[in-house]
Amino acid sequence: MGSQLQKGQFAKSTINRSLYSHFGLHLFDLMVKANTNVKGQHWKTKKKLSKLELCKYLAEHNKSFRKLWLTFHPGKNFPKHKRGRIAIGSSFYRSNVADGRRSNRIVKINKLIEKMWPGQKQNAYYFKAGKKIKIKL
Repeated sequence: MGSQLQKGQFAKSTINRSLYSHFGLHLFDLMVKANTNVKGQHWKTKKKLSKLELCKYLAEHNKSFRKLWLTFHPGKNFPKHKRGRIAIGSSFYRSNVADGRRSNRIVKINKLIEKMWPGQKQNAYYFKAGKKIKIKL
């Protein structure tokens, strides 16, 4: 009794988990480069956000991360309350950022993006007081 997949094929859930990890780490890397005191003041602190706080901020405010999560978790709803979003950010931190084996993929992902779109800079967006602010990295 094994899987009904042919040799060399992967289950859709495995593909979704892998893509969620890769794209999420790319978004996290963009947010690390754009981490400024503006975000720190939003969370009532004058210093830059830590990696855990940045993951929580990403899950709570970033629309790209929300769409990414909804795409790779079919049949689930993104939580509307703050506690649920913070839980998603914390689980993303524990499973991807804090795990040394997975967090090393950020460099490989950036090299791949540079090969696919040479000469183009990546942009990071965040929202402050209802205004969309763009940062070129």
